[in-house]
Amino acid sequence: MAIKILLVEDSETQLKFLQEGLEENGFEVVTALNGAEGYKKLFECAPDVVLSDIMMPVIDGYQLCRMIKNKEETKKIPVVLLTILDKKIDSFWGKKSGAQLFLSKSIDMKELVYSLKATQRRYPITDEYKADLIQKSNKENNAQSQLNMILNDLLLKSVFANEFRNLSDFLNYERILVEKMFSLLSSFVEYSVAGVFFASPDDFAENILYIDTLGRNLSKNVLTDIQYDFFRKLQDFKDYKSTKFEVVRILLGKEMEYNFSDLKSKIIIPLVFDKKLIGGICFYSKQDIDYSTFSYFDIMISELLAIFKTKYQYTEKEFMSVLDGLTGLYNRRQFELSLEQEFNRTKRHPSDFSLAILDIDFFKKVNDTYGHQYGDYVLKTVSDLMKSSFRKTDLLYRYGGEELVIILPETNIEGAIIPVQRLRRSVEEYDFNYNGVKAKVTVSMGLTMNFQEFDSPAEMLKSADEALYKAKENGRNRVILHEQQ
Repeated sequence: MAIKILLVEDSETQLKFLQEGLEENGFEVVTALNGAEGYKKLFECAPDVVLSDIMMPVIDGYQLCRMIKNKEETKKIPVVLLTILDKKIDSFWGKKSGAQLFLSKSIDMKELVYSLKATQRRYPITDEYKADLIQKSNKENNAQSQLNMILNDLLLKSVFANEFRNLSDFLNYERILVEKMFSLLSSFVEYSVAGVFFASPDDFAENILYIDTLGRNLSKNVLTDIQYDFFRKLQDFKDYKSTKFEVVRILLGKEMEYNFSDLKSKIIIPLVFDKKLIGGICFYSKQDIDYSTFSYFDIMISELLAIFKTKYQYTEKEFMSVLDGLTGLYNRRQFELSLEQEFNRTKRHPSDFSLAILDIDFFKKVNDTYGHQYGDYVLKTVSDLMKSSFRKTDLLYRYGGEELVIILPETNIEGAIIPVQRLRRSVEEYDFNYNGVKAKVTVSMGLTMNFQEFDSPAEMLKSADEALYKAKENGRNRVILHEQQ
């Protein structure tokens, strides 16, 4: 049986030349003068191979190929593209469109015949596949409507993706980004409540679930239940204990009277890149909805992932610039900025905050005895113990060398002594063990708060340093409080 070729070429002269040459070599040839006609005839003749020009008006060869490969009934039919173009980008688009072969129009007939036969052998189409294609065409008789549907689908996907990509203009303005994102999502996703969460590389950053209620005022109980439900799902990646929600686009008005149990449908989607959680989205509805059947669901997730990835990497870059590489604590420069900001804030809005400075006892001896790698291990371990001893709202820094500092906002010196002593005991009781070498380590600490006697952050830091010096003078492994004058 002769191999059937669907030849699509807008030049009648070239079409006739190719048709005659192929027929002389034993092929059965069906012709079409443009991509739209070619797509219709595809369903009528069920060819073994489609041979198409690329440069055609309205629907070019790339688009025709993509349309063929997008449909289950036709995607197995091999496509060979012919063109006078010879740049690498042309070959790239030919491959991306799904074409099996990309040939120059200057190819001689003998080589073209060989290539078509080789393509048919490599990608054979069964009689059953052809019969199903023709039967579907005869049954539905809607080649034009299928063409319109595919073109509309391609257009919608392109517009859909571009709408998400436009959000990247607001990556540096989180609240605006969230509002724009909800505005877009609510235009095509059915929901009663939606949530967006941006993860941070900073373990001490506040975890906020931004919630959209579509302008309805929901009870705090419902919103708290959604927050709990969402972060419980994300705990597969990390323990999110310190969380809060923030309602976006809420309007003043009557509170909606329904419970969390009234939300019949939900989907919670963690967004993960390079094995790291970079964020998440969720949708809740009072209607029965299967969100996974949404026709553009995969595109939506893909585009959201790209946005979240870019935002996370930007945040990570900023975060690393204020981080100490060894301990994972904030660096000295960030400490000086934070101390000044906290000091000035409590002057404008009177409140307490405390400052503790810590020094690892006999740290030079640890380095001299066990080596600098052991010293780095001790520093890292003490820093980790700090992280587990203080609240998420407390700020931890490496001030320099073996000196570490803690800022405790909204905490007076009596309240600060509890976690500070807890840390001291944790270090004292910890069994340090690196490469089989065991050691015991202690820390000395000086503690102060923003007493009225201090006129500057520098004076407050000096008082903590003086208290630390007294702790060392008095035998180490202890906490000394600044004595208020």
